[in-house]
Amino acid sequence: MRYADEITLARKAVLTVEGKTLKADLKGSGMSFNDFWEEADFTVIEDAYRRASRVISPDLSRTYAEHLADKKEADSVEEALIEAHADIAALGLVPDVKTYLDDEASKLAKSWLSKYRVQVKSLSDERQEAYRQIKEMSADPEDIDLAKPKSWMEATTIREQDGNETHLPTYDRHLLCGDNGEFPAEMNTWEIEVLKAEMARTGFQAWYRNPSRSSQDSLGIAYAVNSRVMIMRPDFIFFSNQFDGSIAADIVDPHGPQLADALPKLRGLAQYAEDHATVYRRVEAIAKIGEKLRALDLTREDVRRAVRATEDAKSLYDSEFAADY
Repeated sequence: MRYADEITLARKAVLTVEGKTLKADLKGSGMSFNDFWEEADFTVIEDAYRRASRVISPDLSRTYAEHLADKKEADSVEEALIEAHADIAALGLVPDVKTYLDDEASKLAKSWLSKYRVQVKSLSDERQEAYRQIKEMSADPEDIDLAKPKSWMEATTIREQDGNETHLPTYDRHLLCGDNGEFPAEMNTWEIEVLKAEMARTGFQAWYRNPSRSSQDSLGIAYAVNSRVMIMRPDFIFFSNQFDGSIAADIVDPHGPQLADALPKLRGLAQYAEDHATVYRRVEAIAKIGEKLRALDLTREDVRRAVRATEDAKSLYDSEFAADY
């Protein structure tokens, strides 16, 4: 058994209370200390068990304790459960146990999610969402299938500062739309300019305003900030007919290069473009430099190398690695 010696020593520590006694001679002003060891009682064991539960997780501690108690030969259920709690408390005292359990749990979850991937897709949206959340708990970012969008609740008006309501502009050929074929959207001037340019391209079929919220139908891309994994959500996915009759998907993300998160997001998008080179025809980051929109084609290896090497996102859009959009 892994960590058997460490767990045995830890269990002895759980079952033993160590203390000191102090004797003071009030007349002679002398003092003496004596060590003592006593067998731990129920209160001490339960306290150690609760501390271990915070390390291992309450649910895992409870279910594993019940499993151990069922296998123990004891005079009563309560006695078997106390013995099991002592075992759990010992696990909590061995530092490497938590790391080992986390690693094994991650491997098992990935194995099961891969094995039953097709069956999960046949479940209801609510159940699929539960499995999606399990995937998101992974310490390492991993691909999660994007759910087909079915219905959205979208605002159609915006309240102005004077209290009056103004209808939002609407656009056609969005993947989801109202009965009139229009999709209401509030966009800045960059985004409107990008949308118009893409709709004018040969073969354009449809567009998708990627939700900025975390949801099954929102494309999230991992990027790192000070070793912390964050999620960015590119603005647009465009769909176009190709000459062979197939449909191509393009990611186009307008983002201000002056923003603090511009470079980390750009690097995350570049890595995503490299990892999914066969999925997307184009992956482009867009920024307005002066009066022009400039584009970085992240499907190009030399552009991705430049993104990783630079310390200033804005300078890239001014360089030979970018092109007029």
